[in-house]
Amino acid sequence: MCRGGRLTALLACLCGVHIVFAPSANANDDQPLWKLPPEVIRDQVSRSVSAGASLKPSAWPNGAKVAVSLSFDLDTEALWLGFYKQSSASYISRGVYGARVGMPRILSLLDEHKIPATFFTPVMSMVLHPDTLQQLLARPQHELAFHSYVHESVNEFKGDEERETYEAALAKFTELTGKRPVGFRSGAWDLSPQTLGIVQDLGFLYDSSLMADDDPYMIVADGVASGIIELPIEWMLTDTPFFQGQWVNRLSPVKATAEVFAIWAEEFDAAYRDGGMFILVLHPQVIGRRPRIELLDRLITHMKSKPGGVWFATHEQIARHVK
Repeated sequence: MCRGGRLTALLACLCGVHIVFAPSANANDDQPLWKLPPEVIRDQVSRSVSAGASLKPSAWPNGAKVAVSLSFDLDTEALWLGFYKQSSASYISRGVYGARVGMPRILSLLDEHKIPATFFTPVMSMVLHPDTLQQLLARPQHELAFHSYVHESVNEFKGDEERETYEAALAKFTELTGKRPVGFRSGAWDLSPQTLGIVQDLGFLYDSSLMADDDPYMIVADGVASGIIELPIEWMLTDTPFFQGQWVNRLSPVKATAEVFAIWAEEFDAAYRDGGMFILVLHPQVIGRRPRIELLDRLITHMKSKPGGVWFATHEQIARHVK
């Protein structure tokens, strides 16, 4: 029998997870932050996942001036079910749009420009949209990376749920794609105190959920290099805050594409001048709208116009290069 909250029950039933609830191990966790002495706060920060050595390379392949990696979080219905906990037809239809309309436009644009991309995909998106999965598998230049089971938040897991869920989801991912992924991005763009250890144990090469740099860096935990490469993201370099009007969390303002183009092109130009990395995180149900796919087309064209060359790469290619 499945117990616990709605998402917990769903994960436990579908993944066969045995749920274990554990109390907090640190008495300070229950104290307001302003009541803790400075050394306790410092120790808490030092125990957390943090940024270690920069892995920005001295050069990119083929003498390119900048590395660009387009990533797409192929969330489909999983986003609304798992993260927003919405199951109405209206909310679910927004996820359907991503697979039904957004993905064909994205794949067509990438084909036209002959550039690869990385698709972070919840396992349930693969299960719900096998045709979309087959379209990706037919394009081996693209990378399929891990993005949760059903876009659940790591902050909802109890006990061993997170490890057991990811183990089961990873096995299903590998079964459906025929290849074990090397990239991890948390469904909530967040890590629990257990996540990094799980990512290490499951053999991932890199994570792409954190925001401590412009360029690749080594993740440190408890002051020790973890061996996991971080390819950092940034809210300013994703489409959702600019374009995704929604009532669930009162995020409603929508920007004009010209304004967003100016922001993203400015960020790319700075990365180009710096010889760094530019990662853009996009969502098929957002960027796949007609005027916004045109925005992405203009941005790619702008990138290609730069002298000296741009290395368009998957996240895996960048991680292997900087390693």
